Amino acid sequence: IIVTWCVGHLVEALDPEGYDPALKRWRMDSVPFFPPEFRYAPIASTKDQYEVVERLMNRDDVGDIVNATDAGREGELIFDLVYRLARATKPVHRFWTSSLTDDAIREAYGRMKPGDAYAGLRDAARCRQEADWLVGINCTRAQTLVQQKAGGEGVYSIGRVQTPTLALLVNRELEIQNFVPRDFWTLWAVFQAEAGAYRGKWFRKEDGRDQDRFDTEEAAKALAEALKGRPARVASVTARTEKKKPELLYDLTNLQKEANKRFGLTAEHTLAVAQELYEAKLISYPRTNSRCLTEADAVKIPAWIRSLATGQLEALRPFVDDLRKRWPQKLDKRFVNDKEVEDHTALVPTENPAKNLTGDKLRIYELIARRFLAAFWPDRIEAKTTIVTKIEKESFKTTGTVVKALGWSEVDPPHARPKKEAKAEEGEEPEEEEEAGTLPAVAKDEAVDTKELFPKAGKTSPPKRMSEADLLGAMQSAGKELDDDELKGAMKDCGLGTPATRANIIETLLKRAYLERKRNILAPTPKGIDLIRSIRAEPLRSPQLTGEWEAQMERIRRGEASRDAFMEGIRDFVKDVVGQIKAAAPAASARPPSGPVVGACPRCGSPLHLKAWEGRNYVKCAASKDPECRVAYETDAEGRPAETCRLCQGPLRTTKAGSKVCVLCGSWAADQPEGLPEPGLCPGCGQPMRIIRSTTRGQYFRRCSPCGTVEALKLPESTPAAAPEN
Repeated sequence: IIVTWCVGHLVEALDPEGYDPALKRWRMDSVPFFPPEFRYAPIASTKDQYEVVERLMNRDDVGDIVNATDAGREGELIFDLVYRLARATKPVHRFWTSSLTDDAIREAYGRMKPGDAYAGLRDAARCRQEADWLVGINCTRAQTLVQQKAGGEGVYSIGRVQTPTLALLVNRELEIQNFVPRDFWTLWAVFQAEAGAYRGKWFRKEDGRDQDRFDTEEAAKALAEALKGRPARVASVTARTEKKKPELLYDLTNLQKEANKRFGLTAEHTLAVAQELYEAKLISYPRTNSRCLTEADAVKIPAWIRSLATGQLEALRPFVDDLRKRWPQKLDKRFVNDKEVEDHTALVPTENPAKNLTGDKLRIYELIARRFLAAFWPDRIEAKTTIVTKIEKESFKTTGTVVKALGWSEVDPPHARPKKEAKAEEGEEPEEEEEAGTLPAVAKDEAVDTKELFPKAGKTSPPKRMSEADLLGAMQSAGKELDDDELKGAMKDCGLGTPATRANIIETLLKRAYLERKRNILAPTPKGIDLIRSIRAEPLRSPQLTGEWEAQMERIRRGEASRDAFMEGIRDFVKDVVGQIKAAAPAASARPPSGPVVGACPRCGSPLHLKAWEGRNYVKCAASKDPECRVAYETDAEGRPAETCRLCQGPLRTTKAGSKVCVLCGSWAADQPEGLPEPGLCPGCGQPMRIIRSTTRGQYFRRCSPCGTVEALKLPESTPAAAPEN
């Protein structure tokens, strides 16, 4: 047996310029572009490994090929792209497992199927990849050109998943910006019963709901004054027992959410840690969207419990000992259900005991181990009591909760921030809604004394910004509001993205400057808000597109729909959406940069607007006279250049040429030496170049902003280059 490997994808689809070099230049008349047939090439950073795999696939002494990539749609695609690019023809067998323990590997090796048994999955994977390419490439180019025409800078990337994900955060941010806080007052009473004192909050039933706020302090005080000295009695006492079942086992997204809430870990980091634990054979496959086990998995549970008994988590041993005394104990259908498992089962520990884990590896492993053990524990039981006290016709409500039995929560304590802390962070005045601990024993119709009546001020608060855990949850549940039952069903277990891709989607939005991370909060940048506001094609902002695709790809996987029909529909969709983007293109001067005017642009004479971003000031050309002008440089608060050129005293700006950061003179003065050649078009990408001048040697260059190409310009012999002043 010869073993080799992929390191993620080894092959990628060519960009448009791979089909026609002229397409390297972004032009509105060249979109949409549809390759007659998709072409692929090895990824440059892993080309050496691709060549190893290609050589082995085509070696004469190799008779059969075993595909042992991840058991899922993306794993199938990773292998298929390599196999097709290598032009391999050997028979393929599919190795499929959710665990890397020795027993699991032997079992999977003994029940391999022919590769063609997964043809539907392979076709669905190719459809996903090609459709994402068509939407991403064409819509990104069209939207970028529209944004640049309106004064935007850089690339505005569009994606089937990343754009509606960004829209979730932008919509929340706009809700916050448009929120108008409102003052309100509540009225509280302190009652003295024979068994003890307790507090109650005034409320009134309106349209079946509790109304417990006053719009003015005067109204609250007036009612307090009217009730002062009036007799009070207990109108009702309601006690109920609430049972809470154990939490379901972790899938990847819920593990990432919990790790973010408890430890502040990013989704990307949690996935990386879980992958290391999986490769160490300590947990099951991490990129799972299932929270259940199969009947076949349930047979292995005793071995998993033994590993916890002998592993390093000493705090869990008393629970393991208790469970062994009660053994055998079967998990119910909430935890063991073949119908709820697609490719991979829930995250659980394996039969290999953990030894010497530290840091985040220990934290993540313990989360998984505790959640697994807690499934065998009884319900958590809480006693909830509600007392309604009346002063004449006015009602006051008191609630209290007492935990009667910890049950599973003793093994896996739920994480929750104190209410005061959460409300304070949201900007609202903390307010006690519930009495802590046991309430005094009172009886219906018991007379009580009113010791105190007092109003309390409060303020409505805007929706809170999303943490990474909040965003993961929103991505996971996206699509629930769709009306179409089939689309809703297709997204029931996936939402926006998959467990394997959500972390990367968030990081991509951060890298593209659509989001910024402020401690544990994710907030959209002005660029991200601008993009979502400017998109007129609603399917690009809505999870509906993902729902439609997932429904169709599921039918392709089952062999109920054809790949060709799906791709034809995608091409029609792209034509329509690109048409909508083009139709929304504004006039070049429709959205000039805002901010006070501090002078004229040294290049085109348009107004220079003073702007601010993250505590830094800069000016930007309105480009009203020259749509191609991109003059911008850092300034002080008054609009004066932060740094000046030692040659001409013009403003300096930091820029990038390829991978090098450098400082350029931004003066664009009219006193350039005569005889300089026209900058022309970039030989690399075809975009217009412009002339720049070194701030130290006086040398002139021509530079392409989009791709970073820089070339020195030779002056005529009769025109010497400027030199630094002595």
